[in-house]
Amino acid sequence: MAIARCEKCGKPTGGSVKPPGYSDEPYLPAGHPSSGVVCGKPGCENDALIWLKLDEAQAYQRGQRVFEIQTHTAKVRVQ
Repeated sequence: MAIARCEKCGKPTGGSVKPPGYSDEPYLPAGHPSSGVVCGKPGCENDALIWLKLDEAQAYQRGQRVFEIQTHTAKVRVQ
């Protein structure tokens, strides 16, 4: 499942990242940088980029554009 992290927090890594891992480059959410998608890292409120799992990145290459976000990995900024 995709995960939302800002440019500063970067690509998800570490023990909680399960294979096959995440793409090397982030994807832009629709409407970026005013998409309302906020980094899911605790304490961070920067605009987020989307990191896709490798199989999702392949689906993106085939034209898929909607991806599920893992629980507690994104927050929404509202007006």
